[in-house]
Amino acid sequence: MVRFHEIDRAGIVYFATIFQYCHEAYEDLLAELVGNLEEFFRTKDWGLPLVHAEADYAQPLRLGDRVRIALRPARVGGKSVTYEYTLTDEATGAARATVRLVHACVTVPGFASRPLPDEVRAGLARLGLV
Repeated sequence: MVRFHEIDRAGIVYFATIFQYCHEAYEDLLAELVGNLEEFFRTKDWGLPLVHAEADYAQPLRLGDRVRIALRPARVGGKSVTYEYTLTDEATGAARATVRLVHACVTVPGFASRPLPDEVRAGLARLGLV
């Protein structure tokens, strides 16, 4: 649901808030893929930082609107994953926004490019997303 603190002076969701909504959905997916996020960030030697973000806004979101977010991997590459998020009005099903976020796989520390771990691919398959 769109909250008061998420709207701007024009009475619509501030454009960057759409990215926050999608990132929250991504966090939920990541927890499904790797388990406890605190442990993941403390123990893994790889990460998936965001390297590209884009959004298309079809209709404004206003205070009190309820939106549903569908997340799907649009591309699973050798060293990156592109997720596409579709935000739709919960009541009408009308498209409100589409977001594409690209995450590159890197070593931690160092941020050197590295292949996508098998556990990410296997997790996406287990969830029926690829």
